[in-house]
Amino acid sequence: MVNLECEPIVAVGAIISEIPLVDSLESNPFEMLEDGMNVNVNGNEGWLETKD
Repeated sequence: MVNLECEPIVAVGAIISEIPLVDSLESNPFEMLEDGMNVNVNGNEGWLETKD
């Protein structure tokens, strides 16, 4: 899950559901991402990368 700014209830839901989550990235990820793109999300380190 990728968020610009995560609400606490969303963060709790992601933790409980074990869904990787990143927010407050250095740059706006939605400027480079398009609908339907596959990405790898590393919630522990706080990064994401697009899959080719």
